[in-house]
Amino acid sequence: MNSVGERLREARLARGLTQEQLARGLATKGFISQVERNHATPSLSKLRVIAERLGQPLSYFVPDRPPQQLALLRKAAQLAVRAEEPAQALDIVAEASALPATANERADLQRIRGVALSELRQNRAALSTLQDAAATVPVDDPELNASIYAEIGTVLHIEERFNAAIEASRRALDWLDRCRHADPELRARVLTNLGSSSFRLGQHAEAMAYYLRALDAATDAESLLRIANAHMALGVAARALGELDRALEHCHRADVHYAAGRHRQAAELQRACLERARELKDDVEIGVAAGELARYALADGEAAEAILLSQESQQAAGRSGDHLHQAVAAAVEGAAADLLGRRRVADRRFTEALRTLADREAAAELAKVCMMYADILRRREQDDRAFAFMRMAAERDFTQLPALLRK
Repeated sequence: MNSVGERLREARLARGLTQEQLARGLATKGFISQVERNHATPSLSKLRVIAERLGQPLSYFVPDRPPQQLALLRKAAQLAVRAEEPAQALDIVAEASALPATANERADLQRIRGVALSELRQNRAALSTLQDAAATVPVDDPELNASIYAEIGTVLHIEERFNAAIEASRRALDWLDRCRHADPELRARVLTNLGSSSFRLGQHAEAMAYYLRALDAATDAESLLRIANAHMALGVAARALGELDRALEHCHRADVHYAAGRHRQAAELQRACLERARELKDDVEIGVAAGELARYALADGEAAEAILLSQESQQAAGRSGDHLHQAVAAAVEGAAADLLGRRRVADRRFTEALRTLADREAAAELAKVCMMYADILRRREQDDRAFAFMRMAAERDFTQLPALLRK
């Protein structure tokens, strides 16, 4: 008698339960019947509940698990977290927790569980779980210790316990310093967290120093995500220190993140830059950040949001005299208006934008806006005009622009 079904049937009968009683609140009577006849296999999480109801250890039903099963489940849980499926990650961790494991493996499962709980905004439970992991992880695994303390620092920062977050992140950094080959991406993340917590405490110079170190580590890791995070953080910190030119330089690097296809993260970082600019009433930075967010919204098909952001960008850029960003934002508004079927508004905005850029001989921006307008004309099946604008953009020859705008 080796099958799960045979063991399940024997344990159920010994317990004096019917299939319906065993299944109550967990599955259907038919499912239990299918399992007992070896026509279905329950998940480990479901089998664990069944084992508890029957007064048996889980190992009674699954005595021989393949040795690689735990490693596969840990990997699957980690991937579920990265895919923003924290509930699924918790289910997988629960399955993995029933298997024999080393102390290192159990601590790592606790770490993944803590991250998933944090993603579900259950921060107290997440922090408790991560602290349990930190208390049990062996000292012979410095990178796992660093990973756990990095997560603790992240949750504490979310909870706005910034001094405690800094302490946890510093411990993570200490553990990384003990690694022979520390993961530079993890180091970049920890340094960025240290900078963020320092910034929130008003320690802007310290934050800038951490962010610069984070940028170096992210560059070593060749991680576009971490490089973009570091540049955006440096942009916000530089603005707080009054270094406007430096701030704009770093904020523009969010496009690296966007180009990598991580649009949500790029938008979050640009929004942080915009919110800080609003607080400071900095029209130059508002014009830049709102314009970029408008472009992201347009790419996601969120036309109404793109219009609101592009209008904010135009107004701020107009107040600061930044006519180039004002013109590009007008073009984005035009493209969004066209998506909503407002062709006349779209044409007016593109005409305004193109004339402004032509007056200032801004060839790069002119080419960008010409390509945007060409896409719209092509969708309208105005192929000849679309081709003319595309050709101007490609050749950087805008002598025909006045004639084309009069048509």
